[in-house]
Amino acid sequence: MNKTKKIIFEAAIKAFSQKGYHKSTMDEIAETAGVAKGTLYYHFKSKEDIFRFIIDEGLKMVEDEIVDRTKHLDNPIEKLRMVCKVQLDLVIKYIEFFKTILSQMWGDEERQSQLREILNRYFRLIEGYLKEAADAGLIDGNDIKVKAFNFFGVMASTVVYSLIHKDMDTNDMIEETIEFMMRGIGKR
Repeated sequence: MNKTKKIIFEAAIKAFSQKGYHKSTMDEIAETAGVAKGTLYYHFKSKEDIFRFIIDEGLKMVEDEIVDRTKHLDNPIEKLRMVCKVQLDLVIKYIEFFKTILSQMWGDEERQSQLREILNRYFRLIEGYLKEAADAGLIDGNDIKVKAFNFFGVMASTVVYSLIHKDMDTNDMIEETIEFMMRGIGKR
């Protein structure tokens, strides 16, 4: 991502997470990014285009981080633990991005459908890690697809928890959540 797109990415996330998608304007995004409106339109045709970009790029960032932090691990359970840790670390670090995702999950507009399609890519990645652990006999192999969605669900509820409990010890919360997930997937 080039420097200008990164600035727009961060400004759009800020606008969408604070005001919501519908109340955010191209003018506000340009102003927050510190770029001319023409520069914004040079890179993106519309607010929808910006939204699609931030969701796609943001989830690629999560996926890349998961792959990078698990590639050196051999044990499927350790990989799953790392997936949990990476998810939660990133949720805390990029809370505004995850607030944006959660705020746009429901509805029938094209934007929401595209978001769900992008999330499906993430779910398939998680399914791969779960299947590897199930094939090794380390977790219950039933309902792998549901378990992959539950990984996201736990992450989503952690966003809500972190918004309510701003004084929490994040390391303790991450460790407790990882243990909860391991029990939930039927770790043997």
